[in-house]
Amino acid sequence: MIELDKETMASTADAATDDPRAVNEVLALLDSTWLDPQVHARPTHYNIATSVVCNIKCVFCPRQTFGPEIDSGFLKAEFFDPMVPHFEAALRTGLFGLGEPFLHKRFFEFARAAHERGTYTMTSSHGMSLSPEVVEKVLACGLNELCVSFDGATARTANFLRHGADFDTIVANVQHLLERRRALGRTFPRVHVSFTVSKYNVWEMCGIVRLVHRLGADQLAFSNLVLDHPEHAHVSAVGTKTFAFNLKRALALADRLGVKATYFPQIAFPFEEQPEPSIEAGQRWGCPEAWRALIVEKDGALKPCCYLKTTFGNVTDGPLPELLNGPRAVAFRRTFTEGRYLNTCRGCGQFYRISDEETREILEAVSARIASGNFSAATRILLEEKARYFETLFEQAQGSRSRSEQTAPSAQV
Repeated sequence: MIELDKETMASTADAATDDPRAVNEVLALLDSTWLDPQVHARPTHYNIATSVVCNIKCVFCPRQTFGPEIDSGFLKAEFFDPMVPHFEAALRTGLFGLGEPFLHKRFFEFARAAHERGTYTMTSSHGMSLSPEVVEKVLACGLNELCVSFDGATARTANFLRHGADFDTIVANVQHLLERRRALGRTFPRVHVSFTVSKYNVWEMCGIVRLVHRLGADQLAFSNLVLDHPEHAHVSAVGTKTFAFNLKRALALADRLGVKATYFPQIAFPFEEQPEPSIEAGQRWGCPEAWRALIVEKDGALKPCCYLKTTFGNVTDGPLPELLNGPRAVAFRRTFTEGRYLNTCRGCGQFYRISDEETREILEAVSARIASGNFSAATRILLEEKARYFETLFEQAQGSRSRSEQTAPSAQV
């Protein structure tokens, strides 16, 4: 088996003649086979909690239901700055958090730093902060995508669900942003409208389509309300005929008006046990976020998932590549590679099965990328060795499964 160089990520990133993002994409493809509990690429997706402070009170937000348990505050530069060099290899960087990002005095510095490294930058807002001054900063910092939350298509509904917000002000703010963007001849930031469906606004789904069309926003995303307490279950519309009827109407209307609209289902009742997939012997299951993504909390803690307490350490503990392949990180990924799946993972929508055919397709795609990529000779050799290493892991996984099937006791007749 090929011995792995512990400095692989650093050496590929430092190759002066190579595009670090192109190199990282090949390594990330190899990681997506979920064959090795170590990662070979730097994260391709970041979610950084810039702000855990909000100045409105949405009725069903966790900030209201779990207020005392939430550690509110802003991300300090000491936890953001170590991440900046790694954005050169990232595909997407989300500057999020359970709060309003534009309340952070240094948000636009952070967004600009990420943008200058070439990563796609995105954030979300309740829309009340989009004053004319903030709009100019949004346009100047290089932000690629802004999602604005509308939980109603009328002032009565939106203002009821989002205490402290004003529907008409948000509409005017978004309209101003889009007008300034058009005046500058730009297409970014792309402005998305999010609409979280509950029994209070389910009949306004077509109304929000019309509003998005009138504003000229780029996309509309429906999702269902995630409820934290059993006593709120009656608020959900998910699974009802009313929801299905209105979703069908809204998507059809969006299609007629030329509005790009999607629906992202979420687990509506996380307090309930989720149905687990049937996992047969020899099958391989995994999670793309466990290998490709990284959450950076406001205190610098590094996490693979917002639903788990698992941390890989703190961003200030040492070089990121070492932390991502540290004992805690590797032990977490081994729960997948060794088939010891956590209960939380089993019930998650990001928990997927990967077949041998899919694994083979990934390895073939890697070979094609290496052959066609504009890489230096040294980097090409490194990537070819990496590919051979994963071929070996794949062969071993197939051989182990074959031996297991041969030694399995015969079924009783």
